[in-house]
Amino acid sequence: MSKIVVEVCAGTHCVLMGSMDIMDAIASLAEVYAEQGKVCEIEVKAIPCLNNCKEGKSGPVVIVDGQEIEAADSESVMSMIMEISQQKSCS
Repeated sequence: MSKIVVEVCAGTHCVLMGSMDIMDAIASLAEVYAEQGKVCEIEVKAIPCLNNCKEGKSGPVVIVDGQEIEAADSESVMSMIMEISQQKSCS
């Protein structure tokens, strides 16, 4: 089974900017994928602060299978997950 790893920054700034809402949305998508029998597993994990704010990047920061999304929102993250799931043939 293929796996899509989604890492969500849990630093204070990213949390204030909505990273926990993004985690909830991803968890819901993972449940839908499981119910539909998709062959991709979505692993969601909170990660410690990446100190991206010090580099001038906007939060929240989410990393989907190694691809960083700056100023992420649920829609952009879901879009990337679905794109990657198509690349991995998760049907």
